[in-house]
Amino acid sequence: MVNRRTFVGAVCTTAVLAGCLGDDTDDGDDGDDGDTDDETEADSEDEADLEERIEEYDPVDRTGESSVHIQVAPDGEPRFDPDPVMVDSMAEIRWTGDSNYEIYPIDIPDGCQWSGVEDGADHEWQFPFEGAYELGCRLPDGAEFTGMMFVV
Repeated sequence: MVNRRTFVGAVCTTAVLAGCLGDDTDDGDDGDDGDTDDETEADSEDEADLEERIEEYDPVDRTGESSVHIQVAPDGEPRFDPDPVMVDSMAEIRWTGDSNYEIYPIDIPDGCQWSGVEDGADHEWQFPFEGAYELGCRLPDGAEFTGMMFVV
């Protein structure tokens, strides 16, 4: 018999393997590097915007760590701990909490297909796309809050 924990574990594992990595099969090697002045300028603007947002939020720096733990609603307070946080691309992010909660994306980088988690007490994910991730959380009592994560 499959219990809820086994089912959720299987779903999370499947999501980790399929979600944020997307379905980009183009290796981009067509003899043309594809960069135009507009694309290069846009990339520079995106990097400058990310750096500006990181400076504005002053996140807890967890770069260099392969696994980062984020607590959901510590001591019953509607917040993430740490928040905001800065992590490396592909670091394993693990959210834990004492009760079921829903974490959902509010504003995430293009290409990322992570859709969050419903009814979770533990959730893990790896984010390959650099950028700012604004996340929302809904607790069982209906309280909601947001947090910021920067992937560099």
